[in-house]
Amino acid sequence: MQQRSSPNGVVGSSADSVSSALEVLRQKLLVAYDGACAISGCQVAAVLRPVLIDPHGPAEPHNALLLRADLQILFHAGLLTIDAMTLEVLVAPELRDSEYGALAGRRLRQPNRLALRPNRHLLATHHRLFQLEQPATDALAIQRPLLRQLLAVQSWVNSLTFSPDQQMLATGSWDGMLRLWRLPDGQLQRVISGNIGELNAVVFSPDGQRIAAAGRQHGARIWRVADGELLVHLGDDQRHGAFFSIAFQPHGDLIATGGWDPAVYLWHATDGRLSGILPGHDGVINSVAFSPDGNLLLSAGHDRVLRLWQMHDRSLVRAMRGHSDAIFSVTFSPNGQLAASAGGDGLIFIWRVDDGQPLQMLATPSGACFSLAFSPDNQYLASAHYGRIVRIWRVRDGALRWELGGHNESVTSVAFAPGGDLLASGSFDSTVRIWSYQ
Repeated sequence: MQQRSSPNGVVGSSADSVSSALEVLRQKLLVAYDGACAISGCQVAAVLRPVLIDPHGPAEPHNALLLRADLQILFHAGLLTIDAMTLEVLVAPELRDSEYGALAGRRLRQPNRLALRPNRHLLATHHRLFQLEQPATDALAIQRPLLRQLLAVQSWVNSLTFSPDQQMLATGSWDGMLRLWRLPDGQLQRVISGNIGELNAVVFSPDGQRIAAAGRQHGARIWRVADGELLVHLGDDQRHGAFFSIAFQPHGDLIATGGWDPAVYLWHATDGRLSGILPGHDGVINSVAFSPDGNLLLSAGHDRVLRLWQMHDRSLVRAMRGHSDAIFSVTFSPNGQLAASAGGDGLIFIWRVDDGQPLQMLATPSGACFSLAFSPDNQYLASAHYGRIVRIWRVRDGALRWELGGHNESVTSVAFAPGGDLLASGSFDSTVRIWSYQ
């Protein structure tokens, strides 16, 4: 006798067992969600169904949502999804003018018990598949970034940064010189001899009046931009060794440095006095970055661990792991919700700041990644690669939008201009390329 297939494609007793497992899951979810749809709030139990986020995954609460029957169908069809970071509902364009359009932007209801909440990794996967089905409407999908200017630096470029008003670009180089370039014409305005060896990192103060550089010898220094006068010296070669990263605190008076010493040093930006030490790393610290509000600090290096610090009490919030080789770059998104890290393993992680969970893991075929930068609108992430390539990724789904070639040696640094219309890349080929994508 021929067996009958179930709607799930499972036959015979297998279908019965699946049906039984889903009913058990439904009962668990009815209790977990207080008998209401996780999206609409509907409390008619007869129309509430469990939906597996990963259809091939287990029938367990972490892989499920309790939805009204029609929303279950839309979720399965990829016409409705949940943003894993914000937990907001997204609907496909073809639904926006229907009754379902009103659901867009609603926040997903979650069970009180953490163990019964949907897994955000699974939500992120479903969200990514949803985004891949949508037509590309962003500017980078319409026009490829074009080379606008080429600056000859005359030395290997280790670091670069735009001034807050976008009137200058600063470069730090292997020859120990800090160069200030005028924008938009790219004229060299000033060359400052650092006297701290190779300049590994350069950064403007939030008001654009000062600029700091981290050196391979004798610590770090801060100069006045207007005339190049030395204002502050930080650290010394005997105690701290090489500095590889430096960052000004937004809305505060601190500077953070990372280097050979396996601790983050905090300094008063005005006079260079030591303010505090954040111990805990096991090895060289390659990168430090403040959050946009100045309340958090990221640090990472050769121990492959990304550490998040709270500034008000100098405490460790969490350690984030995932890299299999030294981390070379960490950065916050401009809205402070995300962080990104990259290193010698060629992997780029995008992390959610509020709980330290990775949202994306981007694998690259070009070897080590040395530098990362979020676009000012939080939509894109640029990465600088050993393989002479700059990549631009779309943050929401991890899609690779563009690869920018042209450098003849490894790309060591990338930075978006504050206005968002320019991207600069520096390289060991002793040039800076300025790209325009508007």
